[in-house]
Amino acid sequence: MPNTQTKESLTRVSALAATGRENLLESSHLNLQERKNLNAIQVLAFAGQYKAAAKAISKALGIECPITAGVCHSDEATQVIWNGPNSWMVISSDESSGDKANDLFDSLEKAVGKLAAVVDQSHGRCGLRLSGKHARAVMTKNCALDLHSLKFSAGHCAMTSIAHMSALVVQVDDTPTYDLFVARSLARSFAHAIEHACAEFINT
Repeated sequence: MPNTQTKESLTRVSALAATGRENLLESSHLNLQERKNLNAIQVLAFAGQYKAAAKAISKALGIECPITAGVCHSDEATQVIWNGPNSWMVISSDESSGDKANDLFDSLEKAVGKLAAVVDQSHGRCGLRLSGKHARAVMTKNCALDLHSLKFSAGHCAMTSIAHMSALVVQVDDTPTYDLFVARSLARSFAHAIEHACAEFINT
C-alpha cells in the first residue's frame, strides 16, 4: 500500500506531554516553560554560497541573518541563530507566529533555492525557556560558558554541553531569559536536570 501521508498531516506531540504540566516550574523569580509547537529549520549553505544564502534568508524573513559566530537575530516570533560555519537554525513557534506548521520551512526552501539545503528538524527538537533573576545562576551550575553579561548577553548564542547533554543556548533578553534547545530524545532528562538546578532558588 502506498504511503499517502503528507507533511501537512503530521501532528507535533510534545516530548514533555507526559508531565501533564503547562509550566515546568513557576515562581516569583524563576520560570521554566516548554516552547510549544516548535518549528526548527536547519539551513546549510552550499560551498561558496554563504553570503548569498544569508541575504536570501534575510529577505524572506525580514530579519538580518547573522554571519558572525555566536549571534542570533530575531523578531517577536522568529529566531535566526548562527549554529556553525555556513549554517543557521531558524526557530519559531506556531503559537507566537500565527503560521501553520510548514509555513516557515516552505518560505525558507523557496527563498534559498539552490543556495542551501533546508532540513525540517521540528520533530527532533525540544525547546525550553528559562527566565528570571536567578536564571544565570542556574545556567552556570550546568555549563562551562562564561555567562557574565559583559561576555554573553541578549542576542548571543552558543552550542555547548548542559548537564552533560548537547544543547543550543540563546539569550533572549537581559532579564535574563534563555532559550535552550535539545534533541527530543533527551528532553525529559534535560528538563529534569534544569528543574533540579532550579530547586535551591524557588523560595528566594
